[in-house]
Amino acid sequence: MNDELIAEALIGDEAKKFLESDLGKVILGLAEQKTEAARIALETADPDDRKLILKLQNEAALGRMFKDWLQELFNAGENALEVIKHGSKE
Repeated sequence: MNDELIAEALIGDEAKKFLESDLGKVILGLAEQKTEAARIALETADPDDRKLILKLQNEAALGRMFKDWLQELFNAGENALEVIKHGSKE
């Protein structure tokens, strides 16, 4: 069995546990709040204030990226687990 697949499956399981944990839910909630606050601030930002707009865009992106990274780890783990299961049946 491929060690890389096993590692991906284990990391994916850890990501799932984190997403389901109280800590994971709180951190994801904070990231979503930060993203929403940045989006709202962008709506009223001075269009000529390039530094502020870039700052707010980065804040919004960071929250989304955090969530995306965890989801990607979870998905990769699920895919690896399927490959391991399928491979063990042959």
